[in-house]
Amino acid sequence: MKYFFIAISILAAIPTFGQSPQQYVARGDKELLDGFPESALFYYRLAMKQDTNMVEANFKAGEAYHAQRNYKRAEKFYDATASLDEQYDFPEALYWLGVMQKQQGKYREAKRSLTAFLAIYRLRDDFYRSARDEQISCDWAIDHIGDEPFYKVDRPDSGLNTVHAEMSPFLVDSSTMYFATMRYESDEVKKSKSVFVEIKKAIKDSNIWELQELDLPIASQNAHVGNGSFSSDSTRFYYSNCPDPSSCSIFQINRNGDTWTEPVKLISPINENSSSNTQPMAAVFEDKEYLYFASDRGSGKGGYDIWFVEIKDGEPTTRIKNMGTRVNTKGNEITPWFDSSDTTFYFSSNWQMGFGGYDIFKSKGEPGRFNTVKNAGTEVNSPADDYYFAFRKSDSIGYFASNRISGLKKSGNETCCNDLYKVQIVPIIDTIPEEDTLQIDTILAVVIDSGQLTQVETGIDSVDVFEIPETMEEVQDLLPISLYFHNDRPNPRTMATTTELTYAETVDEYLTFQKEYLSVISGSEISDSAQTSMYNTTKSFFQKDLRGSLARIDAALNVLLTELEKGSDITIAVKGYASPLANSEYNLNLTYRRIDAMENYIKTYIDGAFVKYLTQSSDAGKLTIEKIPYGESRAAANISDSGNDKLRAIYSPSAAQERRIEILRVEHTE
Repeated sequence: MKYFFIAISILAAIPTFGQSPQQYVARGDKELLDGFPESALFYYRLAMKQDTNMVEANFKAGEAYHAQRNYKRAEKFYDATASLDEQYDFPEALYWLGVMQKQQGKYREAKRSLTAFLAIYRLRDDFYRSARDEQISCDWAIDHIGDEPFYKVDRPDSGLNTVHAEMSPFLVDSSTMYFATMRYESDEVKKSKSVFVEIKKAIKDSNIWELQELDLPIASQNAHVGNGSFSSDSTRFYYSNCPDPSSCSIFQINRNGDTWTEPVKLISPINENSSSNTQPMAAVFEDKEYLYFASDRGSGKGGYDIWFVEIKDGEPTTRIKNMGTRVNTKGNEITPWFDSSDTTFYFSSNWQMGFGGYDIFKSKGEPGRFNTVKNAGTEVNSPADDYYFAFRKSDSIGYFASNRISGLKKSGNETCCNDLYKVQIVPIIDTIPEEDTLQIDTILAVVIDSGQLTQVETGIDSVDVFEIPETMEEVQDLLPISLYFHNDRPNPRTMATTTELTYAETVDEYLTFQKEYLSVISGSEISDSAQTSMYNTTKSFFQKDLRGSLARIDAALNVLLTELEKGSDITIAVKGYASPLANSEYNLNLTYRRIDAMENYIKTYIDGAFVKYLTQSSDAGKLTIEKIPYGESRAAANISDSGNDKLRAIYSPSAAQERRIEILRVEHTE
């Protein structure tokens, strides 16, 4: 779990000489892989001492500083890499340069770096999409940095923080806290010494926290132990046990009179051998108890997701549920906390719109039914990482962890380590909808291009809302799925029937034309009422139909992939359309190209997961795409075919809706 448990090590290696820069880089790579970034930096510096302009050594130094969350120095070396890298061997340096700038609050600089990355990066993978989302997040941060805060953040309480890392506070009452810490016998930690996170207990007396002897039998000599949470009746204690930071399991101990039982590892489905499961948090809602936790299991939405399971008679039930796409994203969602008295769910995410790396978010509701997620706002969120938000409303005091610039830090890296901060809660009153319209598997398909952000409305009426399917039967509810194209795209002015572009790439290009569409409509000579209607409809088309089309096809493809992995044969029937601006033969070939763009998108989906199912020789499941290229023969009658009437022929909503292909059928093949 990257960055959650921060081990600070110092250099203990003796310099060796007479090696080439490449050999020094190789030795540094091993140290970095083994979890010793400071030791790795020693070798990268030796390489750069021999060859200052060695691109790889500069990039790896940036990676090593990044691993230590030293944003300032990481920025320096990523920037040097980008300046030296004339062959674009390390294009990702520009991406990480932007991320490091964002984590220092340099949002405009970060956006420029991300734009430069997108200009040279040729793949259209998750890395590319992440860069686009980071651009949007920078715009969001610029727009909201001046917002009035929802919370007042106080300096860390005396007695809690050290020069190392503190995290996962659990406030039992106003004067009793359990939290996780990484404490050493001295500030000088040798590389060879294994250091693990452990849970501590603290009692507050006269506003000073004092450590007490831990009264829970959970200590481990060979694992990180953290993220503790008591059940509502204090008869159970849940916590994470992690032999290494990326491999965690959830354990439980039970109170038996005045003593505690030995730790027991929870069985499936909470712990899965192939995933890391961590950060348990127990809470009660309407007399039912739930356990929330974070897991990177493959059935999630991406990265770490937050899941929950009902607890009955002190034992987890067998059915766990994903918190759904209102909470979970392609990134990491972590550190869940549910305030039963206020019905507000808190968590942190590095993918939702925020000010830095991990931001704290909140949503009111109940398990499986939450309102739209909101950023917790300024002060509680910073350009750095903010998480582990926890509080008791009855005390109106909460705590969270952050590596922001302040608190107690080692010299040389002011953002290395987490400190605990106290926060005064200012409640925000929300309401739960009377009808359950916010199921956990409902998606808001909002993918905003950074260049359009200030011109785009993102209210509920202008986004695509639909139920995410989990079965082939539920996929039918999405049909037909319409995929839209700009005029004469892809590959204009050609009679070719194929293209190398994917549908996602054509959407990226199409979105850049929004201003042009709206400008043509605004400058037209049609009546004011017709102009206003066309203008608003066109804005809605770009927001809801065009952007939503990718979310819909993705939702269907996820179900199809599961079925194919089971050995099923599946057929997709796709029908093409075109506005009648060109001749019939040209439009027929154009619809073939559009269907081909869709097929290319399927081939590249999740790193080519569908490719083996598209070959006729596949012994596993088989995916067949049935192509029905109607061309313009089925185009609507009210679409102009005059090149002189571009408003109606190209820019009108009806013409835009006509330039599409439709996935009409998705069915098992007999």
